Amino acid sequence: MKKMMSGFRKGATFIEYALLAGLVAIVVATTAMLFGDKLKDLFSSTGDQTEKVTTEVKKVDLTKGFQGGGTSSKPTK
Repeated sequence: MKKMMSGFRKGATFIEYALLAGLVAIVVATTAMLFGDKLKDLFSSTGDQTEKVTTEVKKVDLTKGFQGGGTSSKPTK
């Protein structure tokens, strides 16, 4: 009898996890529908700002004001 009940418990556990996974999927889908445009705008804005920073960093001459060959990283005057 105990062995038979063990099989039922495994089935019940599987069903519980399947229901939980389904609930999580519904919550994620609903959240995406409600906040999708806001999240899209947020990520687009973040990407635009990152691109601006990257462009500005590429423009900077990091060797300007430094003497080569030494171990010091202090700028020369």
